[in-house]
Amino acid sequence: MRSTGWKTVALLATVQTMAFFHRSLTTLFAEPIRIEYSVSDTMIGVLIGAAFSLSYFGAAYPLGHLSDHGDRFRLLGIFVAAWSLLTSLAAAASSFALLLALRIGTAAAMSGVTPAAGSLLADRFPGARLARPMGVFASGIYFGVGASMLVGGGLAVVFDPFSTYAIGPLPVLSGWKIIYLIVGLPGFILAALVLRKSDPVRSAQRDRQRLPLKPILDFLLSRPSNYLRVMLAITSLVFVATAIGSWLPSLFLRKHGWTIEDIGLWSGVIVIAAGLLGALGSGFLVDRLGRLASVRKPQVLLLIIAAIVSAPLAIALPLVASPHACLALFFCRSLLGGIIVSVGYSILLNLAPDRQRARLVAVAGIAFNLIGGALAPIAVAMTTDLIFADPQQLPLSLAIVTATGSAAALIVLLTGLTPLMSHNVARTAGNV
Repeated sequence: MRSTGWKTVALLATVQTMAFFHRSLTTLFAEPIRIEYSVSDTMIGVLIGAAFSLSYFGAAYPLGHLSDHGDRFRLLGIFVAAWSLLTSLAAAASSFALLLALRIGTAAAMSGVTPAAGSLLADRFPGARLARPMGVFASGIYFGVGASMLVGGGLAVVFDPFSTYAIGPLPVLSGWKIIYLIVGLPGFILAALVLRKSDPVRSAQRDRQRLPLKPILDFLLSRPSNYLRVMLAITSLVFVATAIGSWLPSLFLRKHGWTIEDIGLWSGVIVIAAGLLGALGSGFLVDRLGRLASVRKPQVLLLIIAAIVSAPLAIALPLVASPHACLALFFCRSLLGGIIVSVGYSILLNLAPDRQRARLVAVAGIAFNLIGGALAPIAVAMTTDLIFADPQQLPLSLAIVTATGSAAALIVLLTGLTPLMSHNVARTAGNV
């Protein structure tokens, strides 16, 4: 049973990796897309952020509802196949509006991953045991983003994103479109592997009763509202991470004069190494903190420490003059980000009642994507376009936005320190 559980963890982490691999491509190719369609930074911010987040807002809760009483592996297989197809179809986008529509569809398919996968993991690893498998699952975010930078950057050497190519019977395509076409194809293999799995818990306990929304709202607004507080804090930290990740390639192109290939290589290596170290190491740190008699809530304490330490790093990152110093700060911030995501999701999953878990995780995902994902890239872009009216002021815009998000996270966490650290924070299934 233990072996089967960890095989499930590995498969779900692979799904998460593929999701973020496809999602992050637009970040790497933001400049050639902006130039080809003659759009502003603000519109690129919409493509990177709002296209995903608004679609997530509309799709996540219904898909979370399905995950609370349907076959979760079957759902995940359909999601993977759908977003892989839409990624490849981006090669046919003749206009920015069409590309935006395809990315919205991609986001809708991806929005069901964390509710379904988180529910599966929490069934197999209840209570405090969830920290390590959740760290492995969360590592898929960083492996996916990093692999997207590395593979995308490598393919950019073969197919220059700023040039056009005529390949066989295909119409003339930009280099970045050919890359989109290629990277969507392996997703169909993964979808087939996921569809072969069965959901024994749901097969044995399946019911079709209606799961109303009111218990979800009652739980979110309960006193003290620890779930809501943690959700808002992580949302603010996701806002900071998304702002940095979305504009890092453009920052290096504009400020440091790097090529897309170099940016893809270095940022990819850093995201994979630091993100994996943070996500996988978070379970070890929780275990170590939990052995200290004075620490009652090790996961909560680790989340607060990571939020405090990451704030000055995020603000300084775009302002330093040296690209190597910028990369060093990016490494440290990514490491802390891996801790924040894996520990944060573990806290939320442990706080959520079993029958409402997937839907509550979907609500959290909506907040992460709608505020953290949609607003962050646009906030940076609009600060650059409307306040400074100068693309070269991107570093200052990024520093302002990351400072705002970091301050919000710390205020939410530190003003609720007493209820968060009390014995009543955890649900009965285990301590957070």
